[in-house]
Amino acid sequence: MHFVIYCRIRTLFLWSFLIFVLLVGYIVWPWFHAALIWNKSTIDFPIVSPLNNPLVNVPAIIHQTYRNAHAIPSSWKKASQTCQDFHPNYEYRLWTDADARRLIEKEFPCLLSTFDSYPYDIQRADVIRLIVLYVYGGIYLDLDIICLQSLDQLRTFEFVIPKTMPVGLSNDFIVAQPRHPFLLQILNNLPKYNRNYFTKYSTVMFSTGPMFLTQQASSYSNRSSIDVLSQELYGKYVHNSTRSLFRHLKASSWHGNDAAAIKWIYRQRIACFAVLFTLIVMTFALISIVQYRLTIIKLFRKDPSIVKSKLRKQSFTYDKIDPTTLL
Repeated sequence: MHFVIYCRIRTLFLWSFLIFVLLVGYIVWPWFHAALIWNKSTIDFPIVSPLNNPLVNVPAIIHQTYRNAHAIPSSWKKASQTCQDFHPNYEYRLWTDADARRLIEKEFPCLLSTFDSYPYDIQRADVIRLIVLYVYGGIYLDLDIICLQSLDQLRTFEFVIPKTMPVGLSNDFIVAQPRHPFLLQILNNLPKYNRNYFTKYSTVMFSTGPMFLTQQASSYSNRSSIDVLSQELYGKYVHNSTRSLFRHLKASSWHGNDAAAIKWIYRQRIACFAVLFTLIVMTFALISIVQYRLTIIKLFRKDPSIVKSKLRKQSFTYDKIDPTTLL
């Protein structure tokens, strides 16, 4: 009876472990897929306009978003002003939640229910930037980005997005021509990816944020029309470079404890992997020991003479040892 229960427990453990591995693979695979596809930048210093695209594709508009125009932190106002100072001839538009909702009602009424159903404000902020860029085109920047140079040269590309860490693409800076088909693909797929991914951080990342954008870019049929800004020009992970276009305040105001935990696990990924591997090995070793003991017990109960015979044979073997060989 105990042996049967043990076998069932072992089978349950193995199936649970297999399901866990498949689930982790399903979640982690987009990161590795993105690492393979977007591991190289197409825009680096010096910025060179495409030879077959000498005309300006992107209108001179800077877009930024915030839920309320009167509640922007002072440090973000100063950062925004640096971008406006470098582009005095650009039109500047700050989109509040109310402005964005009116635009969605006009241009994408089919997305209104999805937009209203998002549990987090940052998800709506992610969607707003995509819609305004699709409708008007231009340059979008997060409010915590400080401009260090003019972005005029980037307007000769169709669609520009920065490379981020550890892999994939970021959505805090986007350059796009109006009605770009990639943006249309993203907007059409928003309802499909409107899911709960267990925690706030993963839900935002995979429903509207950078990983959602990366996955959409990876599946886009015309990936050659997407240009990737190098990390040096992006400036978020490269310090004190004279070539960087930006300096980032790295506000990450929507991050919670789950984001901190995930980032800690990534920083300690080698140690975490070693601990997980050790636990798996110890679990299987424990299962093997228990299985061996249960097998012996079952065998003894079924036919004790077999075990006694085995013990007598071992004793006989020990008695035959020549003591002089031990000297």
